[in-house]
Amino acid sequence: MEENQGYVIRQSVLFDNGRGFVLAESQTAPAPFVTWQFTEEQGRRDYYWGHYHTDKGIAEEDYSSRVSDYQRRYGVREVKRPIAEQMREAGTLAKEKALDKVLEPPSPSRGREREER
Repeated sequence: MEENQGYVIRQSVLFDNGRGFVLAESQTAPAPFVTWQFTEEQGRRDYYWGHYHTDKGIAEEDYSSRVSDYQRRYGVREVKRPIAEQMREAGTLAKEKALDKVLEPPSPSRGREREER
C-alpha cells in the first residue's frame, strides 16, 4: 500500500485532469484519518490541502464529499486503475481485515454458547 507522511492510503480516486483525492489512516497519529487532494504527474503524487479527522466515519464522508464536489465543479471523470492493481489492493485489504478479526478478543457469550451445545 502507498504511504504519505506515515499514513497508509486506504482509498484513492484519480481524475482525467491528473488530480485526485485520497483517504488515509495512521495508527499512531493524534488525528488518525486524513483526506488529501493530490496532483499526479509522471507517476508521482504531490499531496496537499489535508483535512484531518479523529472519526473514521466523518473522514469517509469528507472523502466522498470532496470527490463528488470536485467532479461537479470541474466536470472531470475518474480514471479507472488496471484490474491487476485493483485486485492486489483488494487482497491486501482483505488480509488486514482478517488480521483485525484475529486480534479481537472473543466475546464472553461465544464461549458460553459453545459450552451449552
